[in-house]
Amino acid sequence: MKVKDIVAYFEQKVPFGLAAPWDNIGLQCGDEEVEVKRIVVALDPSEAAINFAIKQKAQLLVTHHPLIFSPLKKVTSSDPVASLLMKMIKHDLNLLALHTNLDSIKEGVSAALLNQLGIKGEGVIQLGKLPETGFGYWGKLDRALSRDEFVRLVKERLHVPLVRVLGERDKVQRIGVCGGSGADLIPLCLKRGIEALVLGEIKYHPARLFENVPLLIIEVGHYESEKFILPRLKGWLEILFQQRGKKGEVLLFEETSPYKYYF
Repeated sequence: MKVKDIVAYFEQKVPFGLAAPWDNIGLQCGDEEVEVKRIVVALDPSEAAINFAIKQKAQLLVTHHPLIFSPLKKVTSSDPVASLLMKMIKHDLNLLALHTNLDSIKEGVSAALLNQLGIKGEGVIQLGKLPETGFGYWGKLDRALSRDEFVRLVKERLHVPLVRVLGERDKVQRIGVCGGSGADLIPLCLKRGIEALVLGEIKYHPARLFENVPLLIIEVGHYESEKFILPRLKGWLEILFQQRGKKGEVLLFEETSPYKYYF
């Protein structure tokens, strides 16, 4: 199976047209004709992930976050992005990024987060371009939980040492989630009667704006909110190898958040 076959598969599974206009997805580095026998799946095209893929002699690195966001004006070792690209090219490592298109699909990043919380999805928060696509997903707990109970549940099921909390809500049952940044969804959550929103991160100024809304907002960390999509990506690729009758290995690279927490 070649790189172009995997790109074509994801163009159908995770339509590239669902990506936000500002995003940069797809094959970011590589040769479409290269034969792929080993793939590494990671959240970020970090130096550690790239080094792992090279060490494992993988031909393809599939990530959620892109390496190239803005046009490169030069490719030199002094530029951190260009330096990583040079390393991948040197070691014949191809890079495929699935970002906001992977956020948008029904089985995507936010759905994986909702599932990790043990909540069955009922709908999209911000509707997308196609049916059942969009940003953020919501579902309903079996019973209403107090503010403290739900915060404890989030910490336990997401395996996070701490969370930051905004908003004024004492009981919650209708729960929304958004992997990564999700402050833009807060007005929609209020409109749709969602009582809590679990997201990756919210910047200071939106936090100040929404600090007293009747919505429990729980910030868990960007990496911590998105890492649960990785096993799904791995599974999809393993099924693809099986369907094509090809031998291939898919490895998961799991690192930690770049932030270090002190208690």
